[in-house]
Amino acid sequence: MAFAALACAVPAAAQVQGVMLDAPAPIPAFTLHDEYGVPFSDTDLTGRWTLVMFGFNSCPDVCQFTLGNLDAAVSETAIRVRPDNVPKVVFVSVDPDRDAPYVTGYAEYFHPDFRGVTGARKDIDALIEATDSFYRLMPADAQGWYDVQHSSSVSVIGPDGMLYAKLQPPFDPGATAEFLARLQIEYRRGLPK
Repeated sequence: MAFAALACAVPAAAQVQGVMLDAPAPIPAFTLHDEYGVPFSDTDLTGRWTLVMFGFNSCPDVCQFTLGNLDAAVSETAIRVRPDNVPKVVFVSVDPDRDAPYVTGYAEYFHPDFRGVTGARKDIDALIEATDSFYRLMPADAQGWYDVQHSSSVSVIGPDGMLYAKLQPPFDPGATAEFLARLQIEYRRGLPK
């Protein structure tokens, strides 16, 4: 999977570590669900821009930081694009054994419109592979506690359900909003094909 940097005209202090794929990548069929059993599948990735991140509810730092950053970046993006182009945010827990009963509430804690989902390992793995992400469940300690290593990147899915870019935190909300707005312009022009 090849990526190309998409430059943004922003001040030197502002950071966005965003890369656009040389060609969009397809997302395979999958079905996950929220804590209420409401399904979320590959068809839910169509019709709107979507930012997908992977993590787990008891993540001590990266997930909280990234979801907070996404809240600010989406707010900034809303200033720059039409309301129907403001990306939705989906948090995918890679730890369904612990997170399934709480995944929706966890995502909504950061913003009421964020969606939290998880599901069967095969469906999580299909989405992980398609987005060139990773996770690893670490061995449990004597009390049964285990940690999870995972990608910190955020996948940018276009309205056609294809992967177009990746964002790597930490990212400046304003610069990230510029990156996403520019990506949408290029998408409409038909350039990232």
